[in-house]
Parts: sequence; C-alpha cells; structure tokens
Amino acid sequence: MFGFKKKEQKPLWIMGKDVMEIIRSDYDEGMAFTLIEFHYQGNTYLMGSCIVPPDAEERKENISFVFQDQVFQEFDEFQANASIDGIRISELEGPIEVVRAGIIGNDTMLKTPWGETRLAKKALVY
Repeated sequence: MFGFKKKEQKPLWIMGKDVMEIIRSDYDEGMAFTLIEFHYQGNTYLMGSCIVPPDAEERKENISFVFQDQVFQEFDEFQANASIDGIRISELEGPIEVVRAGIIGNDTMLKTPWGETRLAKKALVY
C-alpha cells in the first residue's frame, strides 16, 4: 500500500571550465577541491585535487591534482594536461556529467554530486 521509491538521482551537468575555475579558486585559498568522476561522450573520467599524503595539513604545498591516472604538482601543468581527445577540460564545448564527487579511497564521501554546492551552483539545467 505504501511504498517508498528510491530517490532518482538527477544528473549534474556542468561546463568543464567551471569545474577548473572552482579547483583553481580552492587551490589559491590553500584548499583541495575534491575528486569527481564524470562522464563525457560516453566515457568515464576522474579529476580533481587532493591532499598527499591524505593525513597531511591542507595547504598549497600538499595539494596534488589528478586527471585519470596522472598526478600533477602544479595547477598550470594539470590544466594543460587534463584533456580529452586533445581538448583541454576547460575548453570542452559540451558539458560534463558529474556522477560522483568527494571520492576518497574509491569511496564516495558525498552521496550525490550536488552535495558539493559549488558544483550545484554552476550546474546547467537540462
């Protein structure tokens, strides 16, 4: 009689340049953004920034940037190398679909991508 439907997750669509701006802004303030998993043109990617080692103090010197299996120490190097089919993430024409955010040790720390409010504020409506 009474049923509870599993809440359907709506996709979070955002432009790659907006994600890069958030990552850069956090880095400038000495904070690591998070790791996000996203889809673009049928493929899955991992990107973001994190503290290395994980128990280190959160400050610029300890922030590393990640794209797929590559790790970068400098934001400019990360931004230059984070690309799909030769196109930088910040220059992609279409939006990316964030499917997980706040990934630590392969576990999602945020239940939905829009738990990361800065992503949600820049989300596109489809």
